[in-house]
Amino acid sequence: MSSYSGIQEVQPARKSSGDTKWITPGKYELEITRVGDGKVDQGAGSPYFVVEFEVVTARDSQYEIGDSITWMTKRNKYAQYFLQDVQNFICAATKSTPSEVTQDVVETCTGEAQPLVGERVNADAYNKVMESSGKEFTVVSFRSLRD
Repeated sequence: MSSYSGIQEVQPARKSSGDTKWITPGKYELEITRVGDGKVDQGAGSPYFVVEFEVVTARDSQYEIGDSITWMTKRNKYAQYFLQDVQNFICAATKSTPSEVTQDVVETCTGEAQPLVGERVNADAYNKVMESSGKEFTVVSFRSLRD
């Protein structure tokens, strides 16, 4: 039997960039399937933080239950916003306070062990237009699920 027997039955572990479904406006309950980080442009560009989810519930959204969607934030010239986005997500996913979110915590969450996989968060997403450029982008606010 070949080592590759069954390859047609598995789901791809990573999507190509053209297949990525980015989070769009709506209200969601999401289950975390992967948390990662890296640098854009094959490691030569800005750092990014990315989370992949499965949609558990969705309202006012183009996505349906079971869809896989992605949220990403990049560290550009305004590092503060990148760090606030990451901190907000980690607080929601771990039910922790901002003072508990350290560099070590974030690195653990993005590491090989993937401790947040299977956790669920609420997300409210809406579009906003930058006043300076007129460019539209999606703002996502994450909240922990109430036990």
